[in-house]
Amino acid sequence: MSQKPLDLTRVFELEPHGPETWIGESPDYPWGRIYGGLVVAQALWAATQTVKPEHTVHSLHAYFILGGELGEPVRYEVDRVRNGRSFTTRRVLARQSAGAILTLACSFQKQEGGPESQSASFPEGVKRPDDLKGEWDAGVEIRSMRPEAGTPGSRLWARHPVELGEDPRLHACGLAYLSDVNPMGAVTASHPHYQQFGDADYDATFMGASLDHALWFHRPVKADDWLLFDLTGHGMIESRGLATGPVFDSAGVHVATIAQEGLLRVRRK
Repeated sequence: MSQKPLDLTRVFELEPHGPETWIGESPDYPWGRIYGGLVVAQALWAATQTVKPEHTVHSLHAYFILGGELGEPVRYEVDRVRNGRSFTTRRVLARQSAGAILTLACSFQKQEGGPESQSASFPEGVKRPDDLKGEWDAGVEIRSMRPEAGTPGSRLWARHPVELGEDPRLHACGLAYLSDVNPMGAVTASHPHYQQFGDADYDATFMGASLDHALWFHRPVKADDWLLFDLTGHGMIESRGLATGPVFDSAGVHVATIAQEGLLRVRRK
């Protein structure tokens, strides 16, 4: 990767801008558009401002509509869909001057007791972050590795580069930021052209874009510690590919699950 660190210290410093509305700024991403994970994370943080602290997010579902323009603030408009005793639902519309760039629905649950189990297994043979070469993507340091032979996917360690303090809601938003780093890599790995020729010159070969994104939060997470994102690509149809996979903390605890559909086309010569 040729990308470099970015200043993410103000990612979650949203400015109130009228009833149920917040404004967010973006770093200067090198590919010329706002990183989708930033918009998802800021939309979730805006929604969180309208929810009781004892209700924490358990899932979100987003659609990417337009690429965000760098240098222009994003306006997050929150709709209080439902305030319940156990569950709270919010809908967020992210806008710029060209129109809506993302819609997000998210659900929050009040903590309650109940049985707990884990069936997802931490993959065997995974190297620890300190044993892997560091790279940068979307302002985040990552440590990537190859999945098992024959499995199209993207496996990497990542952590939010800014300390997020003790608020678990902010760590959930930090995870949302990280969750868009490698799904398109898993989609690409399942593309027949990639499997035949590789991606020595990805930008010259492919045109890709995220279409929608889902994230389920299973357990509290420290997003500024190393997390393993283990995504699998599930093939292509009509230029669309699907990636899904678990997120584990460094102790092997299954903290979240990601699903994303992406558009991937081979550029015409």
